[in-house]
Amino acid sequence: MFGEDRHRQILELLRDRKTASVHFIAKSLYASEATIRRDLIRLESQGFLKRTYGGAVLIEGNDREIPFAYRETENRSSKLKIAEKAVQFVHEYDSLILDSSSTVLQMVQYLRRFTKLTIITNGLKITQLLSESANNKVYCTGGMLRENSLSFVGSNTERFISDFQVDTLFFSCRGIARTGHITEGNESEANLRRVMLNHAKQRILLCDSSKFDNTALMRISYFDAIDYLITDKVPNSDWREMLNHYGVKIVY
Repeated sequence: MFGEDRHRQILELLRDRKTASVHFIAKSLYASEATIRRDLIRLESQGFLKRTYGGAVLIEGNDREIPFAYRETENRSSKLKIAEKAVQFVHEYDSLILDSSSTVLQMVQYLRRFTKLTIITNGLKITQLLSESANNKVYCTGGMLRENSLSFVGSNTERFISDFQVDTLFFSCRGIARTGHITEGNESEANLRRVMLNHAKQRILLCDSSKFDNTALMRISYFDAIDYLITDKVPNSDWREMLNHYGVKIVY
């Protein structure tokens, strides 16, 4: 098992149990205890957990960074359904901004049937997957690479995005609240998404139901900044009323 996969599975174990011993983790993942100790040191340095005597405990909080490898598999069936709906808003000759989120990543497989798109993204993995189809024109923003999110951020990234005015933005977030807030856990990611929102004619938020009523540290925008919310389940009446108040069309 590669280190990235092992890190993801360690965090999955801790998310279920909150705390676990080195012996239990090593036995569960068929790895040596020495390997697991090294993994825990690495994950602790990245702020995901705190090592304890003989084990580790998960650190939870609204600004905690979740590794991309974990997010990519989390709620994957829901994200696939959302991506399939989202691609219905794409047409040949469109220009698109795709953010670096694991939800938007699922759109890539459906975009391969197009041949005349212009796509701008700050996602490293999205760029790599889009490169496998040479027909569409793909721009990667560059900038400072955030290792855990596989995304480019920072002032250079924001300036790159600002040079474009696209037809549609597809983006995701860490949480949405009934107060009308769309939120993200990292300041640089939130800043970049605000720039993206300002450079698209149509703005579409992809958000699975697990993010409803969750609030992360940084506000991206209010719901009046978006046109559509695509999700995997029918929101309850309170959510539908709130979204209608902001003029957001719901697709599920």
